[in-house]
Amino acid sequence: MGRSAVIIKSNPYGLVLNLDPELPFEELRLAVADKFRRSAGFFKNATLALTFRGRVLTKEQEQQLLEEIVQNSGIYVICIVDEDQETAEYYKKAVTHAAQKQKEEDGQFYRGTLRSGQILETESSIVIIGDVNPGAQVISKGNIVVLGCCMGNIYAGASGNAGCFAAALTMKPMQVRIADKMARSAIIKKTDTGDYPIDPRIIFIKDGHLQIKPISTETLGEYLA
Repeated sequence: MGRSAVIIKSNPYGLVLNLDPELPFEELRLAVADKFRRSAGFFKNATLALTFRGRVLTKEQEQQLLEEIVQNSGIYVICIVDEDQETAEYYKKAVTHAAQKQKEEDGQFYRGTLRSGQILETESSIVIIGDVNPGAQVISKGNIVVLGCCMGNIYAGASGNAGCFAAALTMKPMQVRIADKMARSAIIKKTDTGDYPIDPRIIFIKDGHLQIKPISTETLGEYLA
């Protein structure tokens, strides 16, 4: 049943599923599940665009088929491409655009301590699970969150976005910059290995000036206002 009901056509960036137009949907759903279950090793958890062809599907039916594909193959379907767009180049653009959009929305994680001389640059917001030691730099076009002690240089909103913020469990940066506003510390030195207590702080721009405040419901309300 699966071989005739579902035919898979692929290119490096996407899949076209030719579906039997007459088969009852429940049987088609099972056929899709069976087809991708048997093909799971071939796709190896790929990130792809997808096109359904051969029959008109409701949004609910599309969703059900997507769930069968993901559950039975591990493929990550990043977007659905309209049937009239078939070339590999179009699929490449669709996948690249969707992946970049997701990256911007989700941000990134960095696990580990950044030591003196290390520079971490990112196009999106970043959460650092570790410390930023004196002499290390973090540069992000989005927000910066340090789940540790921040004693190095941090630069949030590097693209000029004054709405960005920087936050840390212990905020002792040598230098902090958000968009075009910058402040330096006269205390922390590159050789500082001090053990500072946890005191969560957030830095953001308010009324044209950098504000550093304890993280609280009131402070977050002020930042979001």
